[in-house]
Amino acid sequence: MRRFNKALQAMPATVALFMVLKPGWSTLPLAVWFLLAAAYEVAHLFKAPPAADRMALPPAFRWFAGGSVLMYFLMAVGLSWTENMAAGWFALEVKFSLLLIPLLMLHHWHRQGAKGLNAVPMALVAGLLMFMGWRFVLASVSGDAEFWRYDGLAGPFHPTYMGMYLVLMPLLLSEKSKWYNLALVVTGVFVGLLASKAAWIVAGLVWGCLLVMHGKRRSFRAWGIGMALVGMCLGGWLGDGGRISEFTGYVSAELASTQVDSPGGAADSPQPSQPTAKVGSSAGRMQAWNASLEVLAAAPFGVGTGDVTDALCAVYEQRGSAYALEKRMNPHSMWLQLAVSHGWMGLVLILVWWGGTAVLAYRSQNTLLLMWTAALVLNGTIESLLELQQGVVPIVLLSCVFALRGSLAPADVRT
Repeated sequence: MRRFNKALQAMPATVALFMVLKPGWSTLPLAVWFLLAAAYEVAHLFKAPPAADRMALPPAFRWFAGGSVLMYFLMAVGLSWTENMAAGWFALEVKFSLLLIPLLMLHHWHRQGAKGLNAVPMALVAGLLMFMGWRFVLASVSGDAEFWRYDGLAGPFHPTYMGMYLVLMPLLLSEKSKWYNLALVVTGVFVGLLASKAAWIVAGLVWGCLLVMHGKRRSFRAWGIGMALVGMCLGGWLGDGGRISEFTGYVSAELASTQVDSPGGAADSPQPSQPTAKVGSSAGRMQAWNASLEVLAAAPFGVGTGDVTDALCAVYEQRGSAYALEKRMNPHSMWLQLAVSHGWMGLVLILVWWGGTAVLAYRSQNTLLLMWTAALVLNGTIESLLELQQGVVPIVLLSCVFALRGSLAPADVRT
């Protein structure tokens, strides 16, 4: 029975390790975790389980876990007005961790207490270091320059998602580790080479805030965070590949279009300006956001769990948004994704869910959960984070663990 308990205690860390090595690798440990939890309860049907050394459930966990379960049931209810049932059921399958992980974490807390939760940050750091090492080695031996940047470097992951995981590294690593500065420099360079504008913005803001917080004391951690920022700038310069010019070109085109459309601009122009086809990820996001708002205005109760992309593509075709239509882009926003599928009700619920999590993290002075929530809110504004397994599993697992281990300090984590 002791080995049985040890295996259960190790499951959160096991999932954390595998989920950042390859998308989909979290499925097996989650299934094993569920089977072990079920077997544990069956084994104790006729025998009271031993009392776990635990405290009361933290309010942040109760709020986040309750919101996660509510979101899943909201997705299930959305099937009732979905036309594309195949897409709807697939969405429920991908998002099943919204329901499963909070229940498994609740079982862990009540049966095992806090045992094993301290290992989750260590497992996450180990998995991220292994992933970065693997991708750098692969890029070195491949002879292909594309393996050094963007999706070639991120490999099986979307660059934005990998950047979201890596933003936690300064808080997860112990400043007592002799590899602290080196690990943060490598992390910064890797985030820069990912060439994800979302990852650059979020890492820059979060690490910048941490640098201000720790810089007043001129601590060792502040030097490491500063080096991570420098490394990100260096990696971004090396791996840019036109990402910045694409963004600035789009902004310039928007400004020029605004001036031409204005009364003064139209009078100064000798010939009518021809509309320019806008392409690139920045333009595509704006097309997706505008289409999402149009769908929300036409369907205030949403189009259903499975009809989001179909509804948006109809708007893309009508508006001539060729880039977004070709890629069948989703709303590229966690908030707008719920707004399109479930209308104003979905948008309000997800905003309250994450807003409440941030407030409770702040009130409990849970720095790790607060920074993680800030990164998710920022990332969620420009990416539909809850649409892929590589988003759902890490978000729910780490949020639950950080909420439960609110007293976990970075110095308690050993690499």
